[in-house]
Amino acid sequence: MNKTFGYLLGAIVLITGVFIILGFVFSKDENEKQNGLTAIYDVSQDGSIAYVAFDQGKAGIYFSGNEKPVAQLPVDQTILDIRFSKDGSKLAYVVTDKEMSQKSESAVHLLQTDTHANQLAFQEQALITELAFDPKDPELLFYLQADTFTNYSPITGERPHDFDVHSFHLNDQTHTKYTDWKKYNMASLQVSATDETVYVQMDDDEHVQTADEVFASKQRIFEIPLHAPDEKKVISNPAGEEDIYDFLLLPEREEIVYQAVAGTGSDGIFEYELFSFNWKTYETKQLTNLKEYTAKPISGPENQIYFLVDREFGGRQPLYQLYRMSEEGKDPEEVTLK
Repeated sequence: MNKTFGYLLGAIVLITGVFIILGFVFSKDENEKQNGLTAIYDVSQDGSIAYVAFDQGKAGIYFSGNEKPVAQLPVDQTILDIRFSKDGSKLAYVVTDKEMSQKSESAVHLLQTDTHANQLAFQEQALITELAFDPKDPELLFYLQADTFTNYSPITGERPHDFDVHSFHLNDQTHTKYTDWKKYNMASLQVSATDETVYVQMDDDEHVQTADEVFASKQRIFEIPLHAPDEKKVISNPAGEEDIYDFLLLPEREEIVYQAVAGTGSDGIFEYELFSFNWKTYETKQLTNLKEYTAKPISGPENQIYFLVDREFGGRQPLYQLYRMSEEGKDPEEVTLK
C-alpha cells in the first residue's frame, strides 16, 4: 500500500515537473504576445499609408497593400512615431526601448519609400515622442523631446515629461532647440506650410499657481512662432471647457479638427469623438458620432480625413481600425490596409 502510494506520488511529481518545464518552454514573454495594429500611422499626399503593427511582439512598419514589413524591430524595442516627408519620398521613424525608463535613448531613422533603404539620422539620450517634416524644407525634421521619464503623481504611472520643441537638419547634421519650457505634456506636433510656425497641444497652465489651478487647467492647441516662442497663443477655443487631445489643422478651411470627450457610454467609459472648430467664426461642429474612442485625425488626398477607432477602448488590449471621411464629416468608411 505504501509502495503503491509512493509510486503514485512519484508519478504525480514527475508529470507536474514535465508540465512546468513545458510551460517554461512554450510560454511567451508578454512582449512576444503583442499583435495587431497600433495607433501609429501616417498618410502621404498620394494616398500611401504607412502604419506600425506588432507581429509576435515585433514592431514593424508596413505600407498599405503589402503584408511584409519594410522594417521590423527586436521584441524589446518599439516605434513611437512615423512621418512622411511632404513629397512622400522619405519616412522618418523613431525607435526606443519597449520598457521605457529614464535611461532610454531614441534613435531617429530615415526610410526611403521607393528602395526601402534605411539609415540612422541621429540618436538622443532622451525620449523623442513625435516627428514632423517641415513642408517648406524637406531636409528639416522637427521633433518633440521629453527629458525625463517619471511619475509626477503617486496615482499615475511613469511617463515622458519635460517636453520642448527641437529640429534636426538632415544635410547640416545640426540640432536646434526652440523652446525651454519643460512642459508636463506636449503632443500633436504640426509645422506650418507658409511661415516659421509650429503647432502643438499642451496644457494651458502658464499662469497657474496652485494645485487646484493646475488640476483645472485645460489642454488646448497653441501656435508657436519659432523666432519668438514665448509669444505663443491659443488657437483653439480659448473659452472651451473641454480638453483637446489629437488635432489636425485645415488652414484652407480656417478650421481645426480635434479629439475630445463627447459623453459617457452606458458602461461608464468616456466616448471620444472628432470635432471641428473654425477660428474665424468660433463655430464648433461634431464630425463623428461613433460612440467609441475616435482619434488621430490625419489629412489625406482628395480632402479626406483619416482617423483611428479603438473598438476595445477601456479593455485590456486596443483593437484599432482605420477610417476616412470627408472634411465635413460625411461618408465615414473603414480603410482596408492589407
